[in-house]
Amino acid sequence: MRSFLLFLVLLAAALIVASALTYPAWLLVATISVEPVHRVMNRLAMLFALIGLIYLTRRLGLSDRQSMGYGMPRGRFLRQLAIGWVAGAALMLPLILFLFGLDIREVKAGFEGAWTPIILGGIASGLAVALIEETFFRGVLYSAVRRTSGVLAAVVAPSALYAALHFLGGKLRVPANEVTWSHGFLVLSRLFERYTQPLAFVDSFFALFMLGILLALVRLRTGAIAACIGLHAAGVCVIAVLRKTTIVDATAEHVEWVGTYDGVIGWAALIWFAAIVAVYIASTRGEANQR
Repeated sequence: MRSFLLFLVLLAAALIVASALTYPAWLLVATISVEPVHRVMNRLAMLFALIGLIYLTRRLGLSDRQSMGYGMPRGRFLRQLAIGWVAGAALMLPLILFLFGLDIREVKAGFEGAWTPIILGGIASGLAVALIEETFFRGVLYSAVRRTSGVLAAVVAPSALYAALHFLGGKLRVPANEVTWSHGFLVLSRLFERYTQPLAFVDSFFALFMLGILLALVRLRTGAIAACIGLHAAGVCVIAVLRKTTIVDATAEHVEWVGTYDGVIGWAALIWFAAIVAVYIASTRGEANQR
């Protein structure tokens, strides 16, 4: 797990350096627009993490296309991505029908049905998120952990980190004339504030962990992240569209089936994703036995 720990150290270092430089960066950004200090700190941390990631992947010999999950011809890659997207949308459908069937989600009052911009926005955001996250988690990090610790660790460890990072906090509203050097570190201290009450999001955490397992198994079977990107992008798209057009009915009898994270990913999603993983493992094992 040495490689996995190196990536954790990289992320931690990026956060610390970003915290130390948040104030001068915020002053620089303020010459163009006034942004919340936590947003400046988060973007700065992403920048340092990206620089460190490029350096570390090269040092570990993971900057080749195969290690990053792009090691297949372009045409085949795009076909797998498209198939993954269709499969991802189809797999989300039973979950969405379940939420509507139990009246957990309902259409927003006054929604006029402007579907085209909402769907296009969901597709764009889904592809952007999936491309970045899959390249890191199921691409570089998967390859790094598998090389040093084996397949099981490569499936589990990145999936746990993938789930954990979804619950980082750190939002901080400070009047512009009161921002100081200390506020970068104050944002850093609040990153893990949700983890003081882990039971509040345990359902969403394990659902995302199970989703990470599924994506890692797809990476293992296909040898690339094309289908992973498609599956992930479709899921993000469906949730984005759902959140813009519907709301959670907090008074619904079975509202506990959705998590507080996004009103979709909760106990119901965990059970559904676990069932998909079980079927996927059984089907791929059957195929392997036939060969």
